[in-house]
Amino acid sequence: MIAWLALIVLVGIAVAGAVGYLRESAQDVPAGATFTAFKGPMEITVLEGGSIEAKDSLQIQSEVQGTTRILTLIEEGYLITPEDVEKGLVLIELDSKELVDRQLAQELDYQSSLAALTEANEEYAIQLNQNESDIKTAELAVHFARMDLEKYLGVQLSEKLLGELGLLEPDEENPEATKNVVAIDFSQYADPDKLGDGEARQKLRQLEDDLELANQDLGLAENKLEGTKRLFEREFVMKTQLDTDESGYNRKLIARQSAETNRDLYIKYEFPKMAQKLLSDYEECLRKLVRAKKLANSKIAQSEAKKNSAEARHELQSRKRDELKTQIEKCTIRAPRTGMVVYGTGEQSYRNDPIEEGATVRERQVLLTIPDTSVMAVRVQVHESFVKKVRPGQKSRIRVDAYPNQQLTGVVHRIAVLPDSQNRWLSPDLKVYSTVIHIDGEIDWLKPGMSAEAEIIIEVIDNALQVPVNAVHIVDGNTVCYVSTLFGTEPRPVKTGEYNISFIEIKEGLEPGESVLLRAPNATGEQQEGEKASRGESAEEKPETPAEETSDDGGGDKETRKRPRRGDRAE
Repeated sequence: MIAWLALIVLVGIAVAGAVGYLRESAQDVPAGATFTAFKGPMEITVLEGGSIEAKDSLQIQSEVQGTTRILTLIEEGYLITPEDVEKGLVLIELDSKELVDRQLAQELDYQSSLAALTEANEEYAIQLNQNESDIKTAELAVHFARMDLEKYLGVQLSEKLLGELGLLEPDEENPEATKNVVAIDFSQYADPDKLGDGEARQKLRQLEDDLELANQDLGLAENKLEGTKRLFEREFVMKTQLDTDESGYNRKLIARQSAETNRDLYIKYEFPKMAQKLLSDYEECLRKLVRAKKLANSKIAQSEAKKNSAEARHELQSRKRDELKTQIEKCTIRAPRTGMVVYGTGEQSYRNDPIEEGATVRERQVLLTIPDTSVMAVRVQVHESFVKKVRPGQKSRIRVDAYPNQQLTGVVHRIAVLPDSQNRWLSPDLKVYSTVIHIDGEIDWLKPGMSAEAEIIIEVIDNALQVPVNAVHIVDGNTVCYVSTLFGTEPRPVKTGEYNISFIEIKEGLEPGESVLLRAPNATGEQQEGEKASRGESAEEKPETPAEETSDDGGGDKETRKRPRRGDRAE
């Protein structure tokens, strides 16, 4: 019994000692701010700064070539009314004196080119008529030469010969193709049966008929002389009669020989000569026709080239004349629509060339901007680390610096494909993408150029376990949270997920309702310096968030990414 009592007293003393030790250990931990982890909807947002601009703006550029000066200029901020647009209110008047001088000189060139064009057109028309006459004359010569050939040789023989020689149609490609015509032996065609109904057949037939008549007359004269000789031998006729019949016979004989000679000469010389001449004349007419056509083509080509050149010069001078007239008209810029007048692009920063009377402006330079203030937008610069998360159609909350208590809403409309070129020159290591957010509704107090801040809602995670980003720390390369328990504070490894500017998602390591410290406990100056150095912070900065976090993307791969500190903004 005494032994049991002693054992109970010893156990009580041990328990009391343990409790006292734990209480003393708890008292060593300095009191710090804590936060209770909770589950609820979590918005993943990107907060960026920018400026207000009109959704639709009309930029008026100088369309005058080269450079010119501003003579008159409407005051900035002037509100263009529908009456101003209807009356054609002059917004800017540019110096057009040099253009007017050039217009006078150009008018002289235009009139000169017009006269040259008229002359070229008339010469072209004349050349067309001349070519038509020359070709018609050559064609008639060919036609008449063929008629002469057909008249002499007949149609059938003429077509046969011309077909064999290839002279039925003029050969424009090779006008010398008929030079072997001289080798034709026309004596073979000296037969009435071979000749057509032409002069040669009639002539040959007449000669043959004459020869036949001469033969008949000679036969009669010969018979008569034979009879006279028999009668003279019997002394029935006188010597004079015999002499007369002999003389008649001799004349008929000579006539027959003459008829035969005429026929032979015609067949051997006159017929081939005339046939060859007529065929050669026809061939030469064909060649003249070919030459006439080629010469006509050459002349008309030259005339057409001259006409085309005159047309081109006149068109050039006419275009220059119209351009100068248009340029002079563009020196007067009138109100194209209603709205407020803003000089240049409406952005005061980086304006190198002031828009003022007497200033020199260049072609394509923006002179005025007329924004449509009924529908406004905000343009922000999204850092490259967040641009892959921003998509058109995402909602946004907008606050304007001039009205901090007014919260506006909007929708992401467009994200630039390439980084902002201006920022690329000013800071090559900083990559930001221009993003336009359309503001919902019509806000009458919004003005272009106002500074604003847009918070783009990228994603909403339902029922996410979350703690402030300041409650997550990096210790020896591990992500931990300091959890406050009944027995003190314990560092607990955690697995983080998405985050926004205030809270971070805890996927593993914490339970809802547990309290976490917002700063690491028992951190001496040197320890704080080391922790800050591990996060890339300076000794003077307050360690609010871990510099890095590691998350699992679901496929077993871990992603390490930078996480901004609370209140920081990607620029």
